[in-house]
Amino acid sequence: MGSFKQHQYEPDHGLPLVQLKERRRDLVIALRNRRVSPTAHELMEIAAVQHAISAFEDVIADLDAEGETDSYSAKVFLMTARSA
Repeated sequence: MGSFKQHQYEPDHGLPLVQLKERRRDLVIALRNRRVSPTAHELMEIAAVQHAISAFEDVIADLDAEGETDSYSAKVFLMTARSA
């Protein structure tokens, strides 16, 4: 498929989600700059990367929601402890 240029849109801190998004962007840009249709393998590679990104984002959303619930529970605990 050719070599991909590395762009510096987002800082790469070695985080897998950032690396996956950069990989997806590089794959899509490489396809956009061609005149021939993408192969099935190239489309499957983009789909696999997108699937991994979605999985990471789902886990992050779950952890954020869990953190909000834990934070709320801690506030309720502190409020009841103070009133007792």
